[in-house]
Amino acid sequence: MHLSNDRISTLLAWCDDNGIIIDPRIQLVDNDIEPRRFSGGSRFDVEENSSSSGLSCRRGLSIYSRDQYIYSQCTLVHIPKTAILSVRSSFLSSQMEPAPYGHGAHLSLALVLYGELLRGPESRWYGYLQSLPRETVDIAVFWGDAVANSTPSKDFDTSHATCNVCQGGVCASCERIYDGRNAMAWLQATEAARELNDLLHEIYQYYADIVVPTLRAVSDDPTQAKSASQIPSEEPSAKVDPGLKGMDVSLSGFCHAYSLVSSRAFWVDAFHGLSMVPIADVPLSTDSN
Repeated sequence: MHLSNDRISTLLAWCDDNGIIIDPRIQLVDNDIEPRRFSGGSRFDVEENSSSSGLSCRRGLSIYSRDQYIYSQCTLVHIPKTAILSVRSSFLSSQMEPAPYGHGAHLSLALVLYGELLRGPESRWYGYLQSLPRETVDIAVFWGDAVANSTPSKDFDTSHATCNVCQGGVCASCERIYDGRNAMAWLQATEAARELNDLLHEIYQYYADIVVPTLRAVSDDPTQAKSASQIPSEEPSAKVDPGLKGMDVSLSGFCHAYSLVSSRAFWVDAFHGLSMVPIADVPLSTDSN
């Protein structure tokens, strides 16, 4: 499973350190690198994708089989529960009450994942987290929403003001926003649109009512692991302390974490509940799988 890509190498090293065993008959492929099939075989090699220049680490990974036939009853990956990320296992566990099911479980795990992402290399799950897509996953609740599709340091409408849709001069991010807005237009006055609007409002409200106070509380408590900075009530954006590597705490960052949970999380057991399960979530992350 050894490829030259740094993102995969870091992930595989982290898996080794955390007791995750991966069958050698499968391999991970970075979606920022274009797969190329050898003639006469099923193994994939990789080559640079010129169309992805400047998009490094924005997309996720895929799993492919190698040359050997794999029987359907084979176990391909052994993942100990000590390696999963949940509300119970996160550094934020003392600040949160686990939500066992429903949208509350989804929001709680998104907060936990966001907190660990902000910690960067300080997080115990850094080797796994650095392999996740850097862009907000294109889930329906965020279709056409500029805030959710912004980066933590840049407002979408401001940073993409020079894109001209009428003359075809739009970037990939703008194209996705316009496509999402067109999709939402088709849903207007339907129950689906009302459901999505209610979900989006709940996400925004949870960020203001729970995410910001929780990160502030952890920051104020010197006994806790390094986390977020003092976050002013006039959010949505604030600089964090050096323990979080100067990243921004923002609504767009939380939406990014929420989209990862939406597209990848598993319900594990009654103790952990909804969780992020490294490697097992890779087949969920791309249409090709």
